[in-house]
Amino acid sequence: MLMLFMHNGANNSNREFMVNQSLRSRLMLMAAMPALLAALIIGGYSMVNRIIDVRDTNAQRQQLVTDSYAAQLETLPHNSQNKQNKQNKQQMLLRQLLEEQDVRAATLIFNDGRPSLHAGPRLRPTSPTATTDEQGRIITDTSWQLQRSLRGNLPAQLTVEFSRQGQYLSTLENLLTLFLVMLALIMAAMIPAMRFSRQLTQPISEMVNAVHRIRDGDLSITIQTQAKSELSELETALQQMIAALADAQTELQKNVDQATLDLRETLETIEIQNIELDMARKEALKASHIKSEFLANMSHEIRTPLNGIIGFTKLLHRSPLSARQEEYLSTIHKSAESLLAIINDVLDFSKIEAGKLSLDHTPLNLHDLIEDVQTLLAPMAQERGLEQASIIYSDVPVALLGDPLRIRQVLTNLLSNAIKFTDHGSVVVRAMLEEDRGAEAIIKITVTDTGHGLSQENQKNLFRAFTQTDQSARRQEGGTGLGLAISKRLVESMGGEIGIESCEERGSTFWFTLRTERAPQQPVQALSEALIGCTVTLIENDEYGRMGLYHMLSHLQLHIHEQHSLDGLMTTLDNGELAQSDFLVVGLPCQATSIDLPKLLNNLAAREIPTLILCNNPEHVSRWLETYPHCQVQSKPVTRQRLHSALLSLSGQDTLPPPRQQVRSQFPQPISVLLVDDHPGNLKLARVFLEELGVTVTACDSGQSALDTFQKHPFDLVFMDIQMPGMDGKETSKRMRAAEPDGTHTPIVALTAHALDSERRELLDSGLDDYLSKPITEEQLRHTLQKWVLDCPNGGLPDAPDNNDDSDQVFDPELARRRAGGRDQLADEMLEMLLDSLETDRPAISAAFDRNDNSDLLERVHKLHGATRYCGAARLEQAARRLEEALKTGSSRDRLRPLVSALCDEICALEQLYQDQGHAMTLGQKPNAP
Repeated sequence: MLMLFMHNGANNSNREFMVNQSLRSRLMLMAAMPALLAALIIGGYSMVNRIIDVRDTNAQRQQLVTDSYAAQLETLPHNSQNKQNKQNKQQMLLRQLLEEQDVRAATLIFNDGRPSLHAGPRLRPTSPTATTDEQGRIITDTSWQLQRSLRGNLPAQLTVEFSRQGQYLSTLENLLTLFLVMLALIMAAMIPAMRFSRQLTQPISEMVNAVHRIRDGDLSITIQTQAKSELSELETALQQMIAALADAQTELQKNVDQATLDLRETLETIEIQNIELDMARKEALKASHIKSEFLANMSHEIRTPLNGIIGFTKLLHRSPLSARQEEYLSTIHKSAESLLAIINDVLDFSKIEAGKLSLDHTPLNLHDLIEDVQTLLAPMAQERGLEQASIIYSDVPVALLGDPLRIRQVLTNLLSNAIKFTDHGSVVVRAMLEEDRGAEAIIKITVTDTGHGLSQENQKNLFRAFTQTDQSARRQEGGTGLGLAISKRLVESMGGEIGIESCEERGSTFWFTLRTERAPQQPVQALSEALIGCTVTLIENDEYGRMGLYHMLSHLQLHIHEQHSLDGLMTTLDNGELAQSDFLVVGLPCQATSIDLPKLLNNLAAREIPTLILCNNPEHVSRWLETYPHCQVQSKPVTRQRLHSALLSLSGQDTLPPPRQQVRSQFPQPISVLLVDDHPGNLKLARVFLEELGVTVTACDSGQSALDTFQKHPFDLVFMDIQMPGMDGKETSKRMRAAEPDGTHTPIVALTAHALDSERRELLDSGLDDYLSKPITEEQLRHTLQKWVLDCPNGGLPDAPDNNDDSDQVFDPELARRRAGGRDQLADEMLEMLLDSLETDRPAISAAFDRNDNSDLLERVHKLHGATRYCGAARLEQAARRLEEALKTGSSRDRLRPLVSALCDEICALEQLYQDQGHAMTLGQKPNAP
């Protein structure tokens, strides 16, 4: 404390000294500044006048001296007897001239050729361009020279040189005098200023010191500075402040003493309450123990019949049952298991509160889990006339490690709430990969409904226990209010998050994330070869239901044609546009529409196209289709397994595609190739080419799938598409290189719609061995296989692309046939696939350009460019190539705008040509294209 006090005292002294010095310095400056300015102005004026006067006086004096001696020299007599005497007198006059002030030298030059007379040092040399002042003096570097012509008996010229040192000395004396006068004036002004500053700063310093002591708590100080005027008023105010502070301190001490007394009484009361609370806690623990025993007994009573139901359903599964009975029994079994899981979770709520919740870490299938929950809740959705759909994106891992019962409970809770609080529309479940961390994956699952949204106030209290959103009509649904609270605790226990995004009158979206591990053994689902490559036409009014079915059918490797409404289905059938479809998948709306359903079903059945009807009342629809063996009915929402089984059943042995003939290999040894391309048309074409060469082909449509397959099976060569969503070809190639065993090297050849020549070096630097530019041909593939697999010396580089591909036609059948290797049917299929994709490509490309999303625009244009290179759409291909090149070179929006417009025009031209000519637009007939 002493050191701190000394430190504070030193700081106060320093601060006081600095304040005094600052004030005193400013007072001194203010006093000295007027005197200094006055001395500078007056002294400067006097000095300038004095210098001018000295200069003029010196010039006049020099003129007089020169003229005087010149006159004396002229008056000397001139005769032959006194010649020597005269010369002596002239010399004497020159020497007398040297005695004059500032005279440095004098010279007398005769005009008759006699020797000149000189006195003093040599004259300063003058240049021919030397200047003269207003007095006629010749100016040298340090002197003046005056010249006079003598007109006496003997003509001559007198030159006198005057030094400048005298004038310099006079100027210096004037400056010194001015400086001394200014100094005297400043000193005279500073004396009263110092006295005044002392009278002003001393009282201020004493007051500052007093304020510092007051700050430190010393209120016994008295201030007596003997100050006058305003400082006296300040002194009085400080004395009054000290008195007020002393009174306040006394009052504060009294309040502190009273508060201390009250606190002691409060502590005694709290101690008594703590004893009472301890007794109440013991009673609560006893009541909780009784509640736990009750819950255990109730759990036993409920689980016993449930276990009997589950056991007998398992036994009943072993007996012969029809397909419909098996479906009902499976629903009963899943419902009982879900009910048992929910009961277990509700009984475990006390464990969640106590932090003793234990989670399982077992393998689970996310697709099956979501489909099971939707199947369980299908009757509830059908009663309310709602559509259910599940959209599981292709990058979501299937096999995971986690707690399936807890995930099922959370999803069941969210989905049942969405169904209960939605009057019309649909309920959609989405699963997407939020973040890929290698062995760990973060998956986001959302449940979106089209019911009434929730206000911000309801959203804040939504996940609290025993809380319900009391919204009048919806209150009839009841509930305990524990569902969302339990879901929140479960999701957070699994390391995830849960939330809601809602807007009133626009529906709600509940979402939660799962932090899961990938199962070490990824199961490979075997797909029936009878369905691979078949074409299916999907008709579904509901957008989300159609999207979910699209993903399921894509997983079965089917070619899909979408139709968004049932209204024009029969017209399309009558026009023969669906004649090439192997299957029809028709989703009937949940609620009644203006369509005559029996007539529509009978017309579909009469077409004898294998048809799968999806509806909410399969029994009612089955009565109308009992006589049509090529029609089947499934209840909504359909699962992947039931969809696969139904399509297999509809295909039959007679509708299976003929077995592919064994192609004789064109190479001396068997070759296994991994083919990777995200575009189904490109993938199919390359696969056909390679298989006809006798090569064993494994096709993958994504980088991750290719990497997984590459790690499990050895391949002789890999054909890699470069630009793919998710993991692109470069990244996939790098990971393949890292996964190769030591000492092995699998050739990887790039397949891409070649847009820039500079890409070749980048591809080779990223780990690829070679580069093929689309469109590829059989000769290119053959040469590539010979070069990299067989090490044939005559292999050489792959063939260059066909240079005869330039065409000014919207569609060129000859070009399409040439690029399909002469296969008309394959070329027709490639054209149909392109036309199907153009319906969504054009608005997507325009939208990407409008929002300035060049990355999305490049991805879509690249994919379209790759598709056009196999279809004979020459002008569309050229427009896509130009736009892709501009995007890759970073062109401005002004440069891109006409290219985007040209691409959209070419898409419209191709679509218009197809609409005008229809099925006549085949390779058998060349259309009159513009």
